[in-house]
Amino acid sequence: MRTVVGQDHDIPAPRGGTSPRPTAPVGRSATVEIPALTGLRAVAAVWVLVHHLSFLPVTGYAAWFGPVAPLLAAGPLGVDLFFALSGFLLARSYLDRWRGAPGPRQALGFVWARLARVWPLYAVVVVLVGLWCAARAVLGSDGVVTWQGAQPGLDPLSWLRQLTMTQMWDSPGIDGVSFVLPAWSISAEWAAYLAFPLLAAAAWFVRGWPRPVLAVLAVLAAMPTAVFAVQGALHGAFEGFWAVRLVAGFTAGVLTWLVVRRVPRNRTVSRWAHRVLVLALAEIALVVYWAATAPATAAVSADARIFLAVPMLPVLLGALALTDGPVARVLGTPRLRHGGRISYALYLVHFPLIEMALVVMTRIPALAPDTAAAALLVPHLAVASVLLAHLAYRWVEEPAQAWMRDKDPSRRRGSARRDVAEVRRPEATPHSGGRTVGRRGGSHAVRPAAATAVAAPTTPSLRAA
Repeated sequence: MRTVVGQDHDIPAPRGGTSPRPTAPVGRSATVEIPALTGLRAVAAVWVLVHHLSFLPVTGYAAWFGPVAPLLAAGPLGVDLFFALSGFLLARSYLDRWRGAPGPRQALGFVWARLARVWPLYAVVVVLVGLWCAARAVLGSDGVVTWQGAQPGLDPLSWLRQLTMTQMWDSPGIDGVSFVLPAWSISAEWAAYLAFPLLAAAAWFVRGWPRPVLAVLAVLAAMPTAVFAVQGALHGAFEGFWAVRLVAGFTAGVLTWLVVRRVPRNRTVSRWAHRVLVLALAEIALVVYWAATAPATAAVSADARIFLAVPMLPVLLGALALTDGPVARVLGTPRLRHGGRISYALYLVHFPLIEMALVVMTRIPALAPDTAAAALLVPHLAVASVLLAHLAYRWVEEPAQAWMRDKDPSRRRGSARRDVAEVRRPEATPHSGGRTVGRRGGSHAVRPAAATAVAAPTTPSLRAA
């Protein structure tokens, strides 16, 4: 028995080789991934990776990356993109299946599926990095165990909270809370998963509202991140910013799906969605490059200004989900889709590698900061991060997900073996030059044709990512 867990969702796909119909009426759950959104996950993870690499004490690449330096500095937006993607994809997978608040068995199955998705690899990385931190605490003399301003505790309670992904829940900031700095967002997202059944009930209540109203609400839902960033910069207080980013991004993603699910898929929609997508990308780039012009004495720093681009993220997601234009086709290529599948692993493993590289730089004179050897180390860190992420996905994340899903306590005896044969298939999308697919009032969800289908940072800079 083998389980292949979908990147975007946790709903069983039908057995057999029958191809899905391209569209389905509103009310049926989506069972296949949207290739472009899977590829977008790879972009978000790499964005965070290069942002963190840019903080290494190496200046040899400054001239090379000068033109894109503002984009590298805006890497924290990759986390906000992940939050919005999570809300969108979970809403896509579960809203029409639950049709409101889920029952106890459904809620248990959902929570277990999300636990199986995020916890196994997270636990492995936390334990390994925690042991690394403990070794540095014992063998070192400076009290520094992580590349963070504040240092995380190594006491049993700290270990327990990190292994249960609850370390962020009562923390005002993200510095010194986790052994692995980016793990703050995993703890935050775990809270969002537990709250999602309630959010799903609210979303189902407003699902019939006019599409323009829902679209405006999606953008407005992302606004608190921008407002909080500006106010935080003006008052020098960013306590709770992580929670604002989580709630705003997740809610905006859910509302974006409520719009997308009611838009018919056809050539005209695809064409206009591509135009909106290009405009959204241009606006994000404009804000990012404008933010980089902020002088060091500006009341609102460049690190805070980049978050003014967050309200454009739901526009980007919605447009990308509705088009099969050039951008979507690039993001939907097999290599980027695989990058999207290993994006969670890449997000978790890259920072420990950077931490180890920093220790090496401070211990080995030949690799000291700003040496030629240190400059050579940086691209190798990027490649090593991707390779390690692939191996972690292949040998830890996938097998552990399959094993945990087979132990789902919400399933009746024997049902797991009937449902675990999941297949990741790209969603059928209309080609811009082809004939119309869909119908008036149709949805983005795919209806299986098989009869046996199962329905079913300090201030935002390094620490912001």
